[in-house]
Amino acid sequence: MTGGALPLWAVAPPAAVLMVLLAGYVLALREADVPESRRRIRTAATMVMIVLQPLLVYLFAIGGSHQPRPFVFTWALVMGLLALLVVLAMLDAINNAKLSAANRAELREELRAMREEIRRISDEASAEGGASADSGAARRAAPLRLVEADEPDRAASPDHQPKRDGTRDA
Repeated sequence: MTGGALPLWAVAPPAAVLMVLLAGYVLALREADVPESRRRIRTAATMVMIVLQPLLVYLFAIGGSHQPRPFVFTWALVMGLLALLVVLAMLDAINNAKLSAANRAELREELRAMREEIRRISDEASAEGGASADSGAARRAAPLRLVEADEPDRAASPDHQPKRDGTRDA
């Protein structure tokens, strides 16, 4: 066998198109609104993929048994780059988990602040409603009430069961 396993015309064009697409992805990633850690990891992974393309073209279309030493060296290089790509993918997954946890903590803090603000507004509204006896709208409006996740359901509590006549105890 004097050449690769596949004809060069069948291997090189798809590899070239993929290299252009990957280069476009790197350029788009530079302008994207993503965390810097994610950008660095994905840029590195994409660069590894770009480097892999010509090596794969060589392996499948050019190299062969007529040059065993460069062929085996190129296969070893491809295997090493693929292992590096897997490591980068794992780093990306770990980084995404950390970013997600940080976002959840930030949202949790924002929710806590909103609940405190609602409590404050509710307390002010209740204080105004009780202080001014001539404000009929304040007395008619139901007071705001926050329901905490760990608060037991009143309807399910034994001291709040319906009476036989269909009404409930307060």
